[in-house]
Amino acid sequence: MRNFLLSESLSEAVKILKVGYLVKAIQEHKMDQAIIFCRTKLDCDNVERYLIDLGGGPNAMVNEYSCVCLHSDRPPKERKANLESFKDGEARFLICTDVAARGIDVSGVPFVVNVTFPDDKQNYVHRIGRVGRAQRMGLAISLVSEVKEKVWYHTCPNRGKGCSDTRLRDQGGCAIWYDEKEYLADVEDHLKETISCIEPNMKVPHNEFDGKVTYGKKRRAAGFIFESHTAELAPSVRELAEMEYKAQTSFLTLQHKQWMKH
Repeated sequence: MRNFLLSESLSEAVKILKVGYLVKAIQEHKMDQAIIFCRTKLDCDNVERYLIDLGGGPNAMVNEYSCVCLHSDRPPKERKANLESFKDGEARFLICTDVAARGIDVSGVPFVVNVTFPDDKQNYVHRIGRVGRAQRMGLAISLVSEVKEKVWYHTCPNRGKGCSDTRLRDQGGCAIWYDEKEYLADVEDHLKETISCIEPNMKVPHNEFDGKVTYGKKRRAAGFIFESHTAELAPSVRELAEMEYKAQTSFLTLQHKQWMKH
C-alpha cells in the first residue's frame, strides 16, 4: 500500500514538474515559435490554460506565452483559426495532439517540445519531423520521466466524457501506468542510436564551433548562423536535434515531501 501511494504521489509530481520544465525550456532557449505535443486533449487544455495565465491572462496586450490549441474537441472553425494564428505568428505556441497534427501544413518550425514522450515510434518520428525542414536547423526536446505516470486510457462507452474512474484497466477502470523510459528505449532501438540527454537546467553544451546556432535559420555552406541569444548545440546533436530530460526519482520525491509540508 505504501509503495502504491508513493507511486501515485510521484505520478502527480511528474504532471506538475513537466509543465514547469516546459516553461524552463521555453525561457532557456528563448523560444518564439514551437509546437508543443501533449498526449491527450485534456493535457493540451491544461497546458494552454497554464501558459496563458503565466503570460498575464487571455486579455494581456503582450503575452510571451501566447498559445493556441489544436485537437478534436475544438470546433472546426476554431481549429482553423488557431492554426492560422500560429502560422501568421500571432500565437507563439501551437499545443496539439498527434491526431490533430496529422496533415497540417506546418514546416521549418525551430522547436518541438514533447511534454509526454509518445508510446508509438512513428508518432515520435512524425513529431520531430516538424523541425529543421528545408535546410533549417531545428531542436526537438522531450521531457521523459524516470518514474511511471498514471494517465487516462478510456475504454468506457462515453470515451472519457464525464469519466472519473481512476482505477487501472485491469481493475475495470480507465487508467494505465505510462512508462516513458520504455518508450524512449523503443525509439532508440528503432533509430539505432542513443538520443542525447541534458541536465534539468535545460542548457545545451557548446558545440565544436564553440558558438551558438539560431534554430529556424537556414544553414550556410561553411557552417551555421550564429547569434548570441540563441540555443547552443550539443556535441552529438544532428541537424534535427533530439534531446530528452529525465526527471530524477530522488528529485521528485524531495519535491513531493516539500509539498506535503504545506
